[in-house]
Amino acid sequence: MKKFTRKQMLTAGAVVLLGIGGITVGVVNHNNNVHAQQVAKTKAHEAKVKADKKAKSEQLAKEKEVAQQKQVATLLATATANPSDNSIKAVNDAIAKLTDQKEKAKDNELVKALNARLSLIKKAEAAVKDYQGHATDANKQKVAQEAINNLKDKNDQDVKSQLQKLFDESNKQAQEAAKSAQANQKASSTTGTNNNAKSTDTQTNDTPAVAESGTNNQDTSNVNSGNNTYVPNTPNTGGGSNTASNGNSGGSNSNSNSNNSSNNSGGNANSNSNNNNNGGGNVTPPATKYIAWVKDNTTGQMLFSQECSSWASASAAASSFMNSAAVTNLIFDGHDVHSGVNQA
Repeated sequence: MKKFTRKQMLTAGAVVLLGIGGITVGVVNHNNNVHAQQVAKTKAHEAKVKADKKAKSEQLAKEKEVAQQKQVATLLATATANPSDNSIKAVNDAIAKLTDQKEKAKDNELVKALNARLSLIKKAEAAVKDYQGHATDANKQKVAQEAINNLKDKNDQDVKSQLQKLFDESNKQAQEAAKSAQANQKASSTTGTNNNAKSTDTQTNDTPAVAESGTNNQDTSNVNSGNNTYVPNTPNTGGGSNTASNGNSGGSNSNSNSNNSSNNSGGNANSNSNNNNNGGGNVTPPATKYIAWVKDNTTGQMLFSQECSSWASASAAASSFMNSAAVTNLIFDGHDVHSGVNQA
């Protein structure tokens, strides 16, 4: 075996050491490179996970917004068909959950239009109800009809038709009541004229008296004071006179005849004296009037009153108004409504 010199051994040892050092450096560098790659890969993965999570969150938010917009659209359709406080409140609550400000602004404009329609509907309903309770009030009639005419949206045609029907029913009842009142007034006027003529005919009664013998003086008297009575006087045996006087005291009708018969002791003499209307002309008593009435005892309001010439016509007028839609609605609302007839 060849022996190495000291110099060769030192040289060889140095080479070996350099080789070992080189290997060590190479291993360290490799490890560093691997670690750096692993760190980079981890960061890339984390970034990817974060990006994916963000994208997924954005997608969920977008889907939620789309679903919320669909809900708003559904609620808007319901409120548009039948606007009410509850339906409009549901729309507002759904709009508040939107995040798209542009979409939210557009929906809020639609809600403003719904509120305007609802205000007109409420005004018309109140006006018609007021007119039902005062069907003979021309001003309330005008206000109610104008409020109905203001419902111009095509979606409000059903409620408009319903309110117009209620209005027409009350208007018809008011017209019938007016016609009935006119007929009663005309009948009362005719009856009063006939009564006056009859009274004039019956208030002038002249009863001539003829004395057959002796001195017979007869005055005939009709006194209109309420009852018809005939009172004969007893015969006069010593000669006398028959006396009757016509007097009209002006009040109710009463005929009173007083005859004195005398014996035939002298000549015959007839004397008739008629005194009529000491008060000056025929006096017709005033016709009795009757007041038909309908009152809401719950509010104390007098709903209806009408002057009639007879108890029957007044009772019919009160009954007719009690059957009207105005009174029926009040009774349905729990009001205590009564009717009656009073003598004026």
